[in-house]
Amino acid sequence: MGNEPKGAKAAGVSRRTFIGGAVTLGATMAATALGGCAPQASAESKAQSSASAASSAPDVRTTDTAGDPSYLPLNTELPTPKMPAPDTTEYACDVLVVGGGLTGLNAAWAAAEAGKSVVLVDKGTPGYSGLSAWPSCTAYYDPDLDADLDTWDEYMRRSCDCFANLTWEDVWVQESKSATQRLIDWGWISSYDRAADTAYWVDGLCWHDDVRGYYREFADKDRRKVFGAVLEKSGVTVVDHVMIVDVVERDGACVGAVGLHFKSGTMLSFAAKAVVLATGNGVTKSSGYPLGADTFDGIWMGYQHGLPITGVEFEDFHMTTRFAAGNIQMDNSWPYLENIWLTGGTVDAEHMMKKPGVQERTSSFLEGFKRSDTTELEDIAGAACSSAVTKGNADDPRKGKWTSPIPKGNTYGAAPGMCVHTAAGIWCGVDNTDCSTGIPGLYAAGDGTNGCYVGGPNYGAQRGSTSSFMTVQGEHAGAAAAAYADTVGDVALPADKVAEISDEVLAPLSRETGYDPTWVRDTLHGIMAPGWVTIAKNEASLQAAKTQIVQLRELTSGKMMAQNPHDLRLVQEVEHQLLACELKINAGLERKESRGYHYRTDYPFKDDANYLHYLVQTKGDDGEPVFGTVELPSRWVGDVSASYVERYPSLSTPEEVAKYGEKN
Repeated sequence: MGNEPKGAKAAGVSRRTFIGGAVTLGATMAATALGGCAPQASAESKAQSSASAASSAPDVRTTDTAGDPSYLPLNTELPTPKMPAPDTTEYACDVLVVGGGLTGLNAAWAAAEAGKSVVLVDKGTPGYSGLSAWPSCTAYYDPDLDADLDTWDEYMRRSCDCFANLTWEDVWVQESKSATQRLIDWGWISSYDRAADTAYWVDGLCWHDDVRGYYREFADKDRRKVFGAVLEKSGVTVVDHVMIVDVVERDGACVGAVGLHFKSGTMLSFAAKAVVLATGNGVTKSSGYPLGADTFDGIWMGYQHGLPITGVEFEDFHMTTRFAAGNIQMDNSWPYLENIWLTGGTVDAEHMMKKPGVQERTSSFLEGFKRSDTTELEDIAGAACSSAVTKGNADDPRKGKWTSPIPKGNTYGAAPGMCVHTAAGIWCGVDNTDCSTGIPGLYAAGDGTNGCYVGGPNYGAQRGSTSSFMTVQGEHAGAAAAAYADTVGDVALPADKVAEISDEVLAPLSRETGYDPTWVRDTLHGIMAPGWVTIAKNEASLQAAKTQIVQLRELTSGKMMAQNPHDLRLVQEVEHQLLACELKINAGLERKESRGYHYRTDYPFKDDANYLHYLVQTKGDDGEPVFGTVELPSRWVGDVSASYVERYPSLSTPEEVAKYGEKN
């Protein structure tokens, strides 16, 4: 009784009748080949079938406020109700920041601190978008407590498989402590009881714990609200629920962007002297990891404008539980609600030998799961890879404390298509620390947008470094954009280009036939999700994936349709995902070696002679990707004459272990 749907109980109908409205949708969808349909006929048939099915039961269909009858229960995100057009549709500013995560916040703050007029645009609401809403810890380097810089360099080389960007790492060791203090001053980092230390925690399982009760008690400490307060105090204009669909060039320089207000279907224009892309990472579809709204927007824009894309072959490692793989609350509930813990500390010999974890990734995929009658909880006393926990100074505040115990993640591939943090995106240069791109006035910053390789191909650095690095890099991008704006006079968007972009974005509303973007996205997810594409790859599996992606792109790109403004946003996102995943598969095929979280069973060893460089892809004259390479500075790669095990003591692939042994 207690588990019955409330709507069904109140209406006095059976559960089968209550969900029966979905049956007609399934029948209609089954009759459309490959997800394509004719929108008018589909809407009419759905309405007629639904009326017939509901003749003896309450109408439980969901509709948007515009009266679109096509909304029936779907296995996807909820539709955004149609809203009136915003009062302002044209903006002009010194600096435009695209993305309201931790990088975008710091970029907007820095540009405003420099005295510039700043507009920040976000697809959702600043603070609740991207991955900035989910960090549970942050780290910094303390010159008074930590290892000397030579030792730190060696740690970064070893733990990052010689791909750590030491140019940016120099900036991080100098500025991360002050950046962390800024986050503390803002209130993003504060201290309060973790759930396990309160009565709200029962056993770490989301269906037993009182997650809502805990949140209500500490709602005033919600770190996501800090973003809005900082932006308001800084005088930044915030435009939310707008997707920037493209940046605009004039005479070879970036002069702004065009966006879609997807609550109303209204196109907006943003004239800006400088633009900072802080659009975040991406996945094909969220599956137990909170990244569904990140869709490679920055990578798509950079590629379309001829900029090099790098790092996409290195796979994300995030995981979920084998018994609830798609339940985001299983392994993300308490990290989302609890405070940020300070982590970091000195580096010792043990952490010099940190293993990337490829063996753990591959074992569950290649061998299956161990039998278990209990739910194993993960409870880490201190932050991983932080010597401050046991060997640091007694007064070191970075001892860390992990979040309340949650089910141990053991199923990899929770975010198909996502790349390693701070390893993928637009390549800006070996010595670049201002995030400038090859287009004057355009800056790329943050996780998944700037391909800086700070963490290497395998999350090599200490836990918590991503959030602190995004804080540092965002500040650099905002300050650089502000300085560039001083060199530029008034700018204006070319009206013909704005009209061209707007017409292309709105076209799916008027198509008489086409493909449902949800179907395209889910099909792409099905191609990218298998472990033989993201965990243990080989030439055959990657070629098969590429063939399917190319077929899907050729079949559906430019031919998707939209029933409403909400769908318009989804069409744009799916176009971005199609491109990004093709680039990812290309890079996976091109890098014929195993390095970090890029593991190829047919090339299971690192190949310094042929692949000790970054791979970049740029848009060719025919629109297809063209490969290039960027050699790594000698300081980054260390002694290339040393033996394999001296250079890579953290053996990671099964073949490495078999050849060189667990210990060397």
